[in-house]
Amino acid sequence: MFDPPAGLDARTWPLAVDLHERFYFKPDAGKLIGSLADETDSPPCDAYPEDIDVAIAVDRIEQATELRIGRPQRPWAGLRTFSPDRTPVVGFDPRLPGFFWLGGQGGYGFQVSLTLARIASALLRDAAMPADVASLGVEFGALAPVRFMAAAHTPSLSPAGP
Repeated sequence: MFDPPAGLDARTWPLAVDLHERFYFKPDAGKLIGSLADETDSPPCDAYPEDIDVAIAVDRIEQATELRIGRPQRPWAGLRTFSPDRTPVVGFDPRLPGFFWLGGQGGYGFQVSLTLARIASALLRDAAMPADVASLGVEFGALAPVRFMAAAHTPSLSPAGP
């Protein structure tokens, strides 16, 4: 998190992403939030950013813009989850009654979380896909966890199975 330039209200700024997705920044609660947009493999953990990663993100944003960040106010890190096909997973698991998947948002949670929540809500209520989402060609089956399960219903979402 860092302050926008003095005297500028960044609350209505759009998300800005580097063409090669090497960084992004966006408004958040009157400040700007920036990210290295990296994908570093990690076991599940309480994520915390490495100082070098924060420095690289600041440098990339400053090199590409006229923003001068200096020292960020609140460095943070998050864990990204990906499905084997890098598409979110939304739906009931046919092998585990009552278990509902809502994951695999990768590094796009900021952009897709509201729409995925609406899709999940529709599925949980046994309702139709929201009309505006359906008009984009999105179908429940394209997000369903069953797409990774072999006919024998293996107990893993891994494409290779156990």
